[in-house]
Amino acid sequence: MINLGIKLNDTVEKALRHHRRRKHREEIFNAIEDEITALRLQGLNHNEDVHLWKTGENNYNTNFSSKETWKLIRVEQVKVDWCKGIWFPYNTPRFSFMAWIAVQNRLPTGDKMLSWNTAATTACCLCPEPLETRNHLFYKCTFSEEVWKNLTHKLLSRQYTNEWEEIIKTLTGQASSTRLFLIRYVFQSTLSAIWKERNGRKHGEKSNSPATIIKGVDKAVRNRITSLRLAGVCKHTKAMETWFSVR
Repeated sequence: MINLGIKLNDTVEKALRHHRRRKHREEIFNAIEDEITALRLQGLNHNEDVHLWKTGENNYNTNFSSKETWKLIRVEQVKVDWCKGIWFPYNTPRFSFMAWIAVQNRLPTGDKMLSWNTAATTACCLCPEPLETRNHLFYKCTFSEEVWKNLTHKLLSRQYTNEWEEIIKTLTGQASSTRLFLIRYVFQSTLSAIWKERNGRKHGEKSNSPATIIKGVDKAVRNRITSLRLAGVCKHTKAMETWFSVR
């Protein structure tokens, strides 16, 4: 407002009629001056004003699109290879969000806290390991490995591993769509359950046994499959049958 001399509540019409062009050091203000001049040369009409939303380069629409707006304001990067393994159809957003943070190694695990505070407690809350890292917690830790193995040993079959990098490769690999959906969903729900248990122990809450965590994840998987069936999703009609076969 100060640089252009246009008041906060001025309409476009008022700016076109009364604004006096100025010279500016910052190029953005000169660009605005050019737009005002171009509009003034087009002349004013008597139609009602409308709000237009930018949807692309020199494209405007009367309807707002959060997708198009997000594309315009974000800095686009090269798509990472693990993308489909984290953001997949029929996921549970809170589980995927946790997995997204974990895959970027941004969870506040012991090694991370040590870099922030040298006096921080860095030991794993679930086993005697003196330094908690992401790769240890998922799923080299004896506690979390017991949970992970119980839930995925049959599901993954020969692909079974508790190595983080290998698990991420499996999530983006080739498999039957229903089985791959289950692998991805179990991975994310198990990760969230382990992280919740870890945080609970950190804050002095009652500890749960691996069997309790396994039961909770199993219930979460069954509930998700049931919700898809009730919603009329046809893609994973044999998901429950497949899940029962590996339990």
